[in-house]
Amino acid sequence: MTAQLPRVPAGEAILSAARRFVAAHGRKLRVGEVEWRYVRLGEGPAVLWLTGGLRRAGLGYDFLGRLARSHTVVAPDYPHVKRFADFDDGVSAILRAEGIAGCDVAGQSYSGLLAQAFLASHPERIGRLVLSSSGPADYGLLWVPALTWATFAARVLPKRWSASLLLAGLTGLFPAGSDPDGDWAAVLRHTVRHDLTRADIVSHFAVAADVARRQLVRRERFQQWHGDAVVLRAENDRTQATRDIPRLQRLLGRPVQTISMGLAGHTAALLEPEAYVQWLEKALG
Repeated sequence: MTAQLPRVPAGEAILSAARRFVAAHGRKLRVGEVEWRYVRLGEGPAVLWLTGGLRRAGLGYDFLGRLARSHTVVAPDYPHVKRFADFDDGVSAILRAEGIAGCDVAGQSYSGLLAQAFLASHPERIGRLVLSSSGPADYGLLWVPALTWATFAARVLPKRWSASLLLAGLTGLFPAGSDPDGDWAAVLRHTVRHDLTRADIVSHFAVAADVARRQLVRRERFQQWHGDAVVLRAENDRTQATRDIPRLQRLLGRPVQTISMGLAGHTAALLEPEAYVQWLEKALG
């Protein structure tokens, strides 16, 4: 009789692959008092990849490795900064350390906000903006109280409460039937409950509040930018609306190309890495 191997816990294969990816390509850089961690891999035109609300670039190991076949990829984790200026300083220092004077920038989900604010601060440095499952980030001042409250709540509530709220929002973005074995749901639970700290969750809201409060994403800040914008959209992504594209075109002051990801949903980068890279490479031109 053949002995059965013990069952691997749900999500462990993904987490192990992500750890190996970071061990192979990970780098560190201290900027002031903040230690930044990021991955750098590949050769070719440079792409700054800004990962979504899970804040850990290594979870995108599958599609990032595929993208690196034709591009230089730089993808940071997010430290516990609370101001966009500190985020900007860190990412700019990483690009300098890697000898990258200009690049395209791609932001997924939450990080579409970061990508737009970074572009607005460095229009001369960015060639193409790619927003994936993300919309315009010209949040008005009316957003500031809500984002400030969320920052405060993340700071004072028990961490398990704020983590549960964040986890519920992220888990709800999976298309129905897209994670039949529960592996990615397990990865989300592990990351939010055991990897992300209270400071991570505070930072998530604090940086967004800072962008809104300082009105860092507004039309006049893109007038000196001469690049193109592309949006990757999925029909079943509830975070995207049809009105987003006209708003984004007014914000950026130029036409915006859209690329359909069909029914791949909000989490296409993680769940369909091979197809996602094809869409992303098309967006990058």
